[in-house]
Amino acid sequence: MKRREGKISILSLSIATVVTIMLMTVVLNSKTRVRSKYYTEKMAAALTAQSAFSAVKQTVNEMGILIDRINDPNETGLIGIQYSPITTARGDLDPKLTSTNPNFAASVVHLLKQIGLRKNDSVAVLLTGSFPALNISVISAVQALELEPVIITSVGSSMWGANFPEFTYLDMETMLMDRGIFRSNSAAASMGGEDGIGRGLSPAGRELIIGAASRNNVPMLNAANLDEMIAKKIDLYTAGGRIKAFVNAGDITSALVGTEAGNGLIRPHIVKSGPGLVALFSKSGVPVINLVDIVQFARENDLPVAPIPLPVPGEGRIYNEYKYSVTMAVIAALIIVAILFVVLRFDIDHYLKGSKND
Repeated sequence: MKRREGKISILSLSIATVVTIMLMTVVLNSKTRVRSKYYTEKMAAALTAQSAFSAVKQTVNEMGILIDRINDPNETGLIGIQYSPITTARGDLDPKLTSTNPNFAASVVHLLKQIGLRKNDSVAVLLTGSFPALNISVISAVQALELEPVIITSVGSSMWGANFPEFTYLDMETMLMDRGIFRSNSAAASMGGEDGIGRGLSPAGRELIIGAASRNNVPMLNAANLDEMIAKKIDLYTAGGRIKAFVNAGDITSALVGTEAGNGLIRPHIVKSGPGLVALFSKSGVPVINLVDIVQFARENDLPVAPIPLPVPGEGRIYNEYKYSVTMAVIAALIIVAILFVVLRFDIDHYLKGSKND
């Protein structure tokens, strides 16, 4: 082969381009789906959530509570009614329906693992009656990772939440404990409502919430105002030792008052102002998982919004990821380098013409 002199020919460049495109196509088509990290823990959490959801539905039916098939099209029993004596505020239906997907539990596992938590680490968990399905997913995730939760539940509920007075979230929790599905329950409860102290609820509604806490043996946190309620929650969370993470499942009062915080994982020291629990934990160096915009969170994690029918555990991007063949990529790269070497050093068109002249 004669060494090239002068410009590279169009033929040589065309051959190199075609071969490169073919090799890149082969590499791109070598993509395969594999199980994502922490697949086992994610599946365990989702299956626990699914079992808990089934138990809630069974209990609702046994208690003779009517399931609204229009507003709860999957008949989960996790969607309450518009108004009851313990309804604290207006609420959108779509977020409540979206949260009834058991794969939410797998997404919470993913967030908890990003923090780097280890078995038996203490986690502060704030729940609200407004999102019983989300509560169940959070506890299922915590349980799958064998963490130690300190749970405080705001019993009052917005529309479409756990607002059946005879079957509040605390009642669900006790039932799930009795059935062996859950291993943890609330350490304390608060009224919920305006300022987190039951403001806006009727006297009858407040009595119903106190009765729910009493029959489930959960102590009530009483406070004169929101600041005092936040202080009592912080004291309870930190009484047992160092908290490694704070999970807020739907609370916007004691968690987010005076604070603008993002959805999902919030790294330590990101939120620097505000008297709410999210800000207090963040300022003290504790990572926060903030689950408040459920529809946005679902979209960001490839979870369907208000799905009909409900997905089964194992569905969705959270369980799988795509990887390219490293071996194929290395081989393709070596071939491309070899071709470029030949093209740059020896002009193929020049060689062919030289061969004819010879």
